[in-house]
Amino acid sequence: MKGSAPAVDETKPDGAIADLLSVDADAHLQKLAACMFPSPAQLPVELVRAALKRGAAAVNILVENRHLAIRDDGHGIDVSQWLSLACAFDSSRPPADREKAIASLQSDASPGIGLLAAAVPGNLSIRIESAGSDGKKTMHVEAGQVRQLSSCPLASGTRISISRSRGRGEAEKKLIRELCAAVPQDIVLNGRKLEKKPLLRRTLARQAVAAAPAIVAIPVRGDVCRIWLLDQGIPWQAFTGAPYRGLVFDAALESASPPAAAFWGMLAEAAGQLYQWLAVHYLSFPEKYQQRIEELIFNKARLCGDLHLLSAFAPFRLWRSRLRLNLEEVRRKAENEILYALPLDSDPGRFLGRQAQALLLTPLQMDFLQNHLGLPLATPVAANGAGGRLAGMFSSSLRKMIRFTAALPRRHVELPTADQMDREEISLCREMERQWQRQQLHQSPGRPPLTVVMVGGRGLTPAFWQQAGRGIVLHLRRRHPLVLLALQSMRRDPANSELVLAALAGDIF
Repeated sequence: MKGSAPAVDETKPDGAIADLLSVDADAHLQKLAACMFPSPAQLPVELVRAALKRGAAAVNILVENRHLAIRDDGHGIDVSQWLSLACAFDSSRPPADREKAIASLQSDASPGIGLLAAAVPGNLSIRIESAGSDGKKTMHVEAGQVRQLSSCPLASGTRISISRSRGRGEAEKKLIRELCAAVPQDIVLNGRKLEKKPLLRRTLARQAVAAAPAIVAIPVRGDVCRIWLLDQGIPWQAFTGAPYRGLVFDAALESASPPAAAFWGMLAEAAGQLYQWLAVHYLSFPEKYQQRIEELIFNKARLCGDLHLLSAFAPFRLWRSRLRLNLEEVRRKAENEILYALPLDSDPGRFLGRQAQALLLTPLQMDFLQNHLGLPLATPVAANGAGGRLAGMFSSSLRKMIRFTAALPRRHVELPTADQMDREEISLCREMERQWQRQQLHQSPGRPPLTVVMVGGRGLTPAFWQQAGRGIVLHLRRRHPLVLLALQSMRRDPANSELVLAALAGDIF
């Protein structure tokens, strides 16, 4: 009946019963070759790796759909592996012996499968020739039968020739070119020597790790760490993970097992040295890579609170100066004077006086300085010249950004009462309202009435507004750096209310 188990003849000897219950070694070989790697097309790479383990200085590969041959100049297959191969491929041998031979070959080849890769599904015949210190020998495998000869035409090295019904020639060649490109030995594929390429590509900087067979690099894209494990310079496994100690890096190391926790610290130390080098040499990179370096260094500071790299890192442009400032220099200027922040593509000279100090910042720089570090950078507004005419205007990008952010829909905000604001906050709000009324009376009679209040919360702009009947309510974010600077300015001199109003509200209305 279909699906029923075969009856066991109890008259058979114990050895025959053991054969029935044993693992099918041929199926094991097929599954091992088919399932060990993401694609069976990677199996020729495994034979290349086995040749390199035998000390080959050059490997010559011929890949065709119905034929695969790999020739190397190594020291030949040793006696123990040869005997294990003959046993593993011979279907007439006891299954237990074959399984033991397979396990031995796999253990010798770990983390791969070595010469067992010759058992690619679909192979019709396998011919292995070896010449080394143990002598010359040939093995021919076909239909589960193994024939051996004590001679071969080679002077030295090994040749494995496989006849197959259908191969994956194009995919095999592509994987050989990709995975063997960083191997220092000569690899020849179908008559052409493989082009040598670094294992870690598309990087900003890389270096070898002195204490281990590893290379660490900083990638030009991405925000995760990638670790490649190598065997004979050929990748066999990859790991990805979040930034380690705030560092984004790629690494490749020769290892038969995943790295221990202590080794991650060694990789991170090497990556940290590369970050330091990038910070120092930032200005020597093209502009498109400068932005990537900024992103890496700013993100490390955000994740770890570590600002020491920013002492060697000077990305901040100062108006009318060829010099770039580091973080400490920006901080000193912001503490000692009003330091304006403008988009990089703006023209400060159109609306700032010659004595004004202004940083020309990328969006990434402005976000880091204002929103992460909370530096008191002022947002410049159109200045009034003689006769009340505008002497300049914002760059269009800054104007659009502030208006868009300020006009975003917001939930209803309850106006704080006087007992919810301290005396200085109340004084600042009232002075701004009075200054608004004076300007409304003398310069802009069409302006609506203004109410100024303090609210909590964070945002890119120091203030936002809401309609309130026929008037307008200006909400000042009390913890915004520019609002704090306005409070200090009013504390020094209440006559600064005109400047404060222009800085906090001048471009919103």
